[in-house]
Amino acid sequence: MSFKWHPDGPPPLIETHSKAKLQVLRSYLRAYFDRLNVNPVREGFKLDLIDGFAGGGLFLDGTTEVSGTPLIMLEETEAASVRLNEKRAKRLHIDCRFYFVDKEQAHTDHLRKVLGERGHYIDGDRIVVRNGLFENEAESIIASIQQRQPRSGRAIFLLDQTGFSQVQLSLVSRIFGQLPAAEVILTFAADALVNHLAETPQIAKMVAPLQLTDSQISDLIQQRDGDGGRALVQRTLRDHARIVTGATYDTPFFIRPRQSRRSLWFLHLSRHPTARDVMIQRHWDLQNTFEHYGRGDFGMLGWDALRGSETLPLFQFGELDEQQMRTELLDSLPRELFALVSEHPVTIDALRHMLANRTAARFSDLDQVIVKLVQEREFEILNPEGKVRSRSVQRLVPTDRVALPSTLLLPGLSRRT
Repeated sequence: MSFKWHPDGPPPLIETHSKAKLQVLRSYLRAYFDRLNVNPVREGFKLDLIDGFAGGGLFLDGTTEVSGTPLIMLEETEAASVRLNEKRAKRLHIDCRFYFVDKEQAHTDHLRKVLGERGHYIDGDRIVVRNGLFENEAESIIASIQQRQPRSGRAIFLLDQTGFSQVQLSLVSRIFGQLPAAEVILTFAADALVNHLAETPQIAKMVAPLQLTDSQISDLIQQRDGDGGRALVQRTLRDHARIVTGATYDTPFFIRPRQSRRSLWFLHLSRHPTARDVMIQRHWDLQNTFEHYGRGDFGMLGWDALRGSETLPLFQFGELDEQQMRTELLDSLPRELFALVSEHPVTIDALRHMLANRTAARFSDLDQVIVKLVQEREFEILNPEGKVRSRSVQRLVPTDRVALPSTLLLPGLSRRT
C-alpha cells in the first residue's frame, strides 16, 4: 500500500508490515551506533543517514502517534549520543547529517511540519528535506557525503520503495562504488515480480531498473514453472541483486502484508562483514516479527517459499532453532570447509565472506562450530605466522587460517556419532 500524507490532515494509519520494517530499522540503528563505537577513547563519529522515500514522518496506530523513518533516524542518533557518553571519560561527538527525500510535495510539507513540532530545525545542512525523485537527488547527496567524508563515506541509505522498479540497481551500484562504507536497505516486492514474469515488452520495460535481460526473464519463468518454483526464482533474484549492485553481503527479511499475502523483502546490502553481522543479529533479536522456512545451515536465507511452505520447517530464530542450526552446521560445515581449504589454508575472514550469504548463522556461530571441528581433529587452525594453534583454542581471530590436518580424514567421518 502507498501511504498518503497532507499537511492539513492526520497521518495515515500504519499497517503491520510497516511496523515490522520500522522495528528492524530502529533496532539496526541502535546496534550500529553501539558496534561501531566500542572504542572508549574515540572522540568523533561521522555518519550520513538518507531516506529516499521519506513520506510524511508520522503514522497513527489507532490514536497513538508512531514515528516514521525520518523521526526514527533522528531519535536513535540522539539516543546513541546520550547512551554512549554515559560512562565515557572523553565525550563522543556523533556528527550525523540527514537527507529526507520524497517525490510528493504534500509528503515533504507534512514532514517539515512534524519536524518543526518536535524541535528539529531544517537548516539545509544537518537536516536536509528535498521534494523530488530520489534518483534525481542521489548524485548531489553522494557528492555531499564525499565532500564531508572523503575517506570512508559512511552512510546508510533507506530506499523503502513501493513495488520493485522505483530504485535502479545501477544507482545502488554507484552508491557502493563511490562510498566504500555505505549500506543500503532496500524494500523489494519479490512476490509481485514473480507474479508479473512474462516474456512481453511490457515486463521487459517494467524490470529495466533491475537490469534483467530478456534471456534472464525467460530463465526465471522456466524456474518458476519447474521444480523448486518460486523459491528458486527468489533465490536467483536475490543473487542477481547482490551481484549487480556490487554488494558483498545481503541479508533479507521476509515480510508478509496481511492484505495481499505477497511477500516483501526488506533487503540489507553492504560490503562490510561487521554490517552483515549486526543485521543478521536483528533476525535473532526480532524472532517473532518475520517468517522463514528451511534449514538454518546453508540454504535458509535465500528464499521465502510463500507457497508450498507446508512441506518445509519453519525457522523462527529461537533457542531451539539455534541448537538445531548448530547441529546441522556440524554435519554440513566440514564438507564446505574441505572444499574451500583443500588446496591451501583459508583465513577465518575469507571463510566468513564465502559462507555468510548462505546461512542464518552469525560469525560467532560459525567460529564455535569450527572450534568444535578443530577439537575433533577434522581441521587445524594456523596463526598468521603459519604455526598450528592448540586444539584447546576457544577464540578465533579473522587472520587465523583453517587448514587440513596433517593426518587427513574424510570430512565429517572423524566426529564421534
